[in-house]
Amino acid sequence: MISDGDSLTVRDLLGVGALDGQVLAGARGLDTEVLDVRLAADIGAVEACAAGDLVILTGHAPYLVEVALRRAYSADVRAVVLVRPTSGSYQPPSAATLSFANRLGVPLVQTQAADPLLVADGLRTAVRRPDVSAARLLNAVTARMRRGKADPRTVLPILDEELGVVTALVSADGTAIEGTTPLGLPESVLASSVPAVVEVADGTAVAVPVESDRTGHVRLWLVSHLRSGGKRWVDTVMQISQVASWALGKWVAEERLDVERRARSRGSLLAELLACGDDVPPQLVQQAVLAGWRLDGWHTGVYAVPQTPDHRMALDPSRTERLRASLARRGLHGQVVEGAEGWSFWLTNDAEPPQSQHREITMRLQQAVASCALVAGVGRPHPGARGIARSLGEAREAAAMAGPSKVVHIDELGVRRLLSMAAETPALVDQATRLLDPLTGVEDGQLLRTLAVYLDEESVTSAAAARLGVHRNTVSQRISRAEQLLGVSLLNPDERLAVHLACRAARATEE
Repeated sequence: MISDGDSLTVRDLLGVGALDGQVLAGARGLDTEVLDVRLAADIGAVEACAAGDLVILTGHAPYLVEVALRRAYSADVRAVVLVRPTSGSYQPPSAATLSFANRLGVPLVQTQAADPLLVADGLRTAVRRPDVSAARLLNAVTARMRRGKADPRTVLPILDEELGVVTALVSADGTAIEGTTPLGLPESVLASSVPAVVEVADGTAVAVPVESDRTGHVRLWLVSHLRSGGKRWVDTVMQISQVASWALGKWVAEERLDVERRARSRGSLLAELLACGDDVPPQLVQQAVLAGWRLDGWHTGVYAVPQTPDHRMALDPSRTERLRASLARRGLHGQVVEGAEGWSFWLTNDAEPPQSQHREITMRLQQAVASCALVAGVGRPHPGARGIARSLGEAREAAAMAGPSKVVHIDELGVRRLLSMAAETPALVDQATRLLDPLTGVEDGQLLRTLAVYLDEESVTSAAAARLGVHRNTVSQRISRAEQLLGVSLLNPDERLAVHLACRAARATEE
């Protein structure tokens, strides 16, 4: 359970419940380590206490308390414990005694018990065998969890009561699904994938992963807020929290299956999320997390539809799985949600992706949707849950303009509309036909197609080769021959633009 290399402090003993008492004075010394426990009924027994001892007084005479405090100060005794009987008379320490303990910095703790021997026995076990004490606490927690459903509303109160902490179930974006997130919890903790102990406002936070996705990104955390406690107690809370996290992880898996069985489909859940705008309620965040969705980070939306209208009503689970598999083969792992007319899909990055990323995504999507007879639009990346709605909205707009290009990014729409209008101008169509005539029929049209793809890919040979499924050297050779036949140089910006417009006009004519 706990490393035997560290000794428990007075604060730890109070935290683990081994010493169920009230600190009357001397709080300055709570973080001193306790090495042994002694009972003392008279002055002789008090004088026999040694450094590192915690002394339990069975006598309550005021002078005996002061003698014990002096001995504690001179011999480095770590704390003095007064046992208040459950019945009979008891004289509490005077204000002068409390002030004396505060000046010395010796913890003076009062507990209540019928038999001081029971108090001493519990403390000795905790001090000499801290692993046994922690095991007893773990047994108490697990026994209570087994008696009911291991959901957050059951598990969190058990941890709060048994450990004396304040717990919360927190999603990766910081939303408290259950409980209250500790004030000042660093975002870096929720962005990691390993248990962590951090200082927060008014104490320490222990964060343990509950549930992760296939990439290792943690979607749910169990966070415990400790008002006080030494290293031993923090270790104990960490270890018991990890056991509790396994139970909560099982609950997440069961709830996810239940979510998928319920009548509420993923499409309905997405519609609710999109309708919320900037204000997403915690209940909806919980449903999304249970559905396996990641809401934090930067999201790039994709909307895919069948190429022809008569296919739009043919959406079925098997096509959804084919699309998901096709995307996964190209390294595009995200949520695929089936809708009435198409599929919504989004990719998530931890930080804002560079503007150049959309070109790589578009290329991979081209390959993925080609085998599924789909066209798609891509939105810009936006942060948070509301970013999913914004990016998917842009993706829908781009998909409407995709046409034979298969995949269109929202940023391409302005240029695409301009080129579309220019390509349909009769004078340009006539001029394009004359300009490209030397390539007509050459190599069964491969030369003209290679030229058009090469220019669409911004004269990047490797990108054109990937789209055409040929070696880059083949593309270079075809482009060189096309330049020779047309009598142009694609290094000249004006000539390159003219040839590109001609290729667009020829394509529009064919369509």
